[in-house]
Formats: sequence, structure tokens, C-alpha cells
Amino acid sequence: MICLGCGAFGLGGSVKDFRKLGGRTWSLRPIGSLVAMLLLLALKACGGSGGSSSVSVIPTPIPTIVPTSTPAVVLTPTPTVLPSLTPTSVPQFTIDLRFPDNSLTPSQQAIVRSAALRWQQIIVGDQPDLPPTSIQADACNRGFPSTPLNFPIDDLLVEVRARDLGNERVLGGAAPCFVRASNGLPFYSIVLFNSQNLSALEERGDLPITALHELGHALGFLPSVWDPKGLTVGLVRRDQPTPPGYDPRFIGPRAVDAFITLGGNAPSVPLENQFGEGSRDAHWRESVLGRELMTSRLDRGVPNPLSILTVGAMADIGYAVNPAAADGFELGRSRRFSEPLELQELELALPLRRFDATGRQVWDP
Repeated sequence: MICLGCGAFGLGGSVKDFRKLGGRTWSLRPIGSLVAMLLLLALKACGGSGGSSSVSVIPTPIPTIVPTSTPAVVLTPTPTVLPSLTPTSVPQFTIDLRFPDNSLTPSQQAIVRSAALRWQQIIVGDQPDLPPTSIQADACNRGFPSTPLNFPIDDLLVEVRARDLGNERVLGGAAPCFVRASNGLPFYSIVLFNSQNLSALEERGDLPITALHELGHALGFLPSVWDPKGLTVGLVRRDQPTPPGYDPRFIGPRAVDAFITLGGNAPSVPLENQFGEGSRDAHWRESVLGRELMTSRLDRGVPNPLSILTVGAMADIGYAVNPAAADGFELGRSRRFSEPLELQELELALPLRRFDATGRQVWDP
């Protein structure tokens, strides 16, 4: 006979079983009465027919099935950190104006500063900073620079003074003096006004356009900057008289494109061929371009546009420019209602000296 369960459980012992139902753990306590009855039947089967035994069965209450509590799993989301979206700074062209003495009044200085801001809307590309140099005071001209240039320069330093120029018909002049050897663009220039008529220019409202024009020369709108770059043809030496039929031309491709866009019909832009020193070669030709800012005569009472033609010339000499900031301009527009400012410019014959990225002067071979 096979005794099922004999010796498997001790009498009076307990049975425990653990099962998982529905993802929870349930504890099953021993079911006393049921187990006792099963054991009794098993004993009878194992004891045979001749023996008898008495088994005391102690009833056990039916257990209560209680689900054990499982700690809840709390999922805390990790916050997403977005990268900082800081706009990339775009280098800007800077004109650093200095007024070494009190020769310009505060209101006149403010007008010149406004003119510099206008040019900074046109020229937008940063130039390599120049480290401190060994340039001494007065190395360019009397009073220029006013102090040694033993400090970094970014991008263009312009010193502005007013002096008695001995002729009230002369309004002043401007020119670069020191340029970068790498690209020929100035890092130090001067602007000189005539103290004999400076107050009158301000009172008549002519100083803003005059300052804007002179700063154009300080930025390099001059043959001294153009010629080394091969941007002109037909010019004679500055110390020579104007020959008959004189026809100097600017051939920079950006300016030529602008000239054609404006209605010009030549593959070059005509430069001034008359009016003598201070005007010849260094301006757009008055008879062709009329009111444009960089012609040799400024016009009173009407706009003198800083047009795409001058912006193109600035690009040709090496500046990064913003053509969209140019003033509107019509080629050959009538000047019937304008009055030319009958003042001449002073020709500043300044030595153009070149310096490398370390601040040392570069001598031409």
C-alpha cells in the first residue's frame, strides 16, 4: 500500500503556503480543520484493518485572507533642463572719437558722435584689434596723436580738433595716418575743422553733413588708401597741375556695380577732375553725382545721401558693409532747389605708415 502523505507532515504541525495572485503577495494561514480531517483519513489508511486509534481533532478557525501591503513605487520625473539660448554676439565696427582739447563745444562734439554712429550702421565688420604701439605724440601731425598710442585700438581711433586754418573759405579736412599692414585699413585718423567757421556751420545746420563727409575721408575714402589697392586709374600726382581733359576713375567692382544700378553707363565711376587741391581725385565727380555725400560740394537745405555707391566703395577698400543701411539716391537728380556749400576742403598730406598685428611698423622695401 502506498501511504500518501505519511511522514510528509508532522501531526499538530502547520502548513504555510505563499502565492502571488494579481501581482500581490497573499499570506495563507494553515487551515486547521481541513488538514486534520485529511490526516485522519491518511492514518486510517496506513494503520490497516486490525488496529484502531483515536485522534483528537482540534478545530481551527478558518483563516482570513488579508492582502499584504506592497509599498507603492513613486516615479519622480527628472526635470528637463533646456540649454541656455544666449544669442551669439556679432562683432561690431567701432569708431572711437577723441576730442583732445576744448576746441569743439559739447554740442559740436555730439554732432560728430552722431555722424560716427551713422557710419557704424554702414560699416559692420570688426577689424583686428591693434596692440599697444611705440607711436609717439605728434608722429602724424602737430597735435596728432595727442598722446603716445601705447594702448590697444579697436577698430578706428579718430582724434578731432578745431584750429584757425587761416582762410574762412576752408571748412577743414580729414585723413588716415596709420593703417594695418594686413589690409591697408586705417586704425588712426584725424579730423580737423576750421575754427573760423565752425560755429557758423553749426548755427546754419550744416555741421552734421560736414562731419559725416569728413568721417568718410577718415575711414579711407581717399586716393592714399585706394591707390595701393589698385582701385583707381588715370590719376596724376598730387603735386601736378590738372591736365586738359583730365578723367580720373574709380574701378572697384562693388562701386561700379552700384553705379550701374543707379543708372551709370560706364564701367568705372568718375572722380572729381576740378576744383583744385582738396577736391580733385578724392571725391565723386560733382557734375555726374550731384548731391551724393562724397562729392566735392555739399548741398545746403537738401539731403546729401550716403548712397550705395559710397557703400560699395567702402566694400572695395576692404570693409564689411551693410548696403541696406544706405540712403536712397537718384543719379542726375536736379539741383535747382539746392545751394552748394561754397567751402573748400583742406588737403592733408599725411604720411601713411603701416603697422603689423604686433604693433610694429612695417617698412616698405
